[in-house]
Amino acid sequence: MKMKYKTSISILISMASVVLVLLCLLVVHTFRTGEEATVGIFSLAATLVGTIFIAVELKNGSDVTCSDMLINLNNYFHESDRLMKVYEVLENSENDGDYGYERWKDVSSVEVAQYCTFFENLYLLYRHHIASIEDLDDLFGYRFFLFVNNPYIQEKYILPTSSSYVQVFELYQVWIKYRKKENSGKNGWQRHVPSGQYMLPESYLDDKLYLYDYGLSDYNKEVDELADGFKMKTLGFDSLSAVMELQASVVGGLPDKNLFFPLSREELIESLQLDNLCGICDTDGRLVAFCVVVSNRFGVRSLASDLGLDPSSVMTFDAVVVDAECRGRGFQQRFIDWSMGLARSKGCRFILATVDPANAPSKRNFISKGFVVAKTKSKYGGLTRDILEFELGS
Repeated sequence: MKMKYKTSISILISMASVVLVLLCLLVVHTFRTGEEATVGIFSLAATLVGTIFIAVELKNGSDVTCSDMLINLNNYFHESDRLMKVYEVLENSENDGDYGYERWKDVSSVEVAQYCTFFENLYLLYRHHIASIEDLDDLFGYRFFLFVNNPYIQEKYILPTSSSYVQVFELYQVWIKYRKKENSGKNGWQRHVPSGQYMLPESYLDDKLYLYDYGLSDYNKEVDELADGFKMKTLGFDSLSAVMELQASVVGGLPDKNLFFPLSREELIESLQLDNLCGICDTDGRLVAFCVVVSNRFGVRSLASDLGLDPSSVMTFDAVVVDAECRGRGFQQRFIDWSMGLARSKGCRFILATVDPANAPSKRNFISKGFVVAKTKSKYGGLTRDILEFELGS
């Protein structure tokens, strides 16, 4: 028996509004980038109009089932050269375990936008009760997670300008909850989530951090030119993989792994959204050092509570990592100077940091800049740490 899905006229109006808004956004984007503007706009329009056409058919009570609609959308996906081009890169990255940026050199931002918009359309179908997540999962789940969990897509598109991808994040959260429910069954059945190691953090989704972003304006700004061609700059989401790789390399080379408590990918995403990262690159543009300074905000990563201070007056020097080959160049001291200027610009009174008492070089760098040991206590799951304090003058 066929079930007829009906939609209200308000849904059609809202869908039409989405069409106009997205087309306007794409027009602006293509004028900025100059990438295949005309073809991209009309190709994207075809996808959107197709979805509205289906909704109109449903509203008119035609014998179109949800299955028919999804099969038609699936056929459209496979017949679209642009969508399949993006899908092929995503699939090869997953199969090879290689998520390097080089794979994307022949894929335009317009093609990525069309792939993304396809799933934004699916979210509209879900949100307006035309299709359930269960309906969508079998045909489109793999392709959706393949896209959102890809590091390149995250770092170059959906995280830096997250407020432009709200529907993607909301669909992701709903879909993840559905998968978790399905995977918790008594049979222990597990449905593979591609690139699962790069899943968006639950805290990022639950706290709706995607609603706020600074765009691209504050990222990759040069802070200073250093000796021998090294450059110091602020870091954005497009440096996330490089930061993770450098941290893993440095920690792996430490004789005593307790000297440094590494930041998780979840913490780095949080800090790229809310805090301050600065990096130093060599003449080839390779990241050789970075630091993370947590803003004067409430949260478990602020050290304010360790000294009974008001978090709004405290910035926390959370981490500093320097490539072994570049040590002895004073990079940590450069980062400390930068953090002091940052704290002053935000009207903070204190900068706090932790260091392993056995890490003499790091401790010496802080003390040379005026920090004092305020307390020694157990942190990070039982590791002994000196808490260093610097009070900024008026």
